[in-house]
Amino acid sequence: MNETLTEFLNLIFSILSIVSILLALSILAVFFLKKPKNKFIIFLKNSINDYHILFAWTIASLASIGSLFYSEISGFVPCTYCWYERIAMYPLVIVLGIGILIKDNKSWLYGLPLSIIGLLITIYHYQLQMFPNQNSPTCSTEVSCTGTWIKEFGFVTMPFMALSTFLLISVLLLIPKIKNYGDT
Repeated sequence: MNETLTEFLNLIFSILSIVSILLALSILAVFFLKKPKNKFIIFLKNSINDYHILFAWTIASLASIGSLFYSEISGFVPCTYCWYERIAMYPLVIVLGIGILIKDNKSWLYGLPLSIIGLLITIYHYQLQMFPNQNSPTCSTEVSCTGTWIKEFGFVTMPFMALSTFLLISVLLLIPKIKNYGDT
């Protein structure tokens, strides 16, 4: 049962990671448009602007649950960089969740550094997997940071999933800084 569920979730999470990158690019495009006239684009821009922290929190929550599923149910042992990525992701659930509860419009400021640090770690981790002949000083001998538990579509690995998640969260958390760009 766990193996079938794991394979199914590998496919779903892989598709979602590709969609996450496309969403991040689309959100940037929508916010950099000069005064959009299309009502749907205006609605989309306003919705993202109003709920960007909630969206980021939801994505961080799903990513955290997914990582726990892989380690606790599927039995995938996290490598050193996977742990660093978790250290950046898990607090986002708490920080952004508290920001939503207390209606703190500046909670994006607290989450953004975690998300960007996580993004940088995942970029490094992903390139380690794609070019495994490098020496990484922090990889343990117990679990290799260049090994892959998942490789869907020939390129989607766990670090790629984390990379796409941190990218989308970072873009969402940057909305307060870019929201007025197209209006000028």
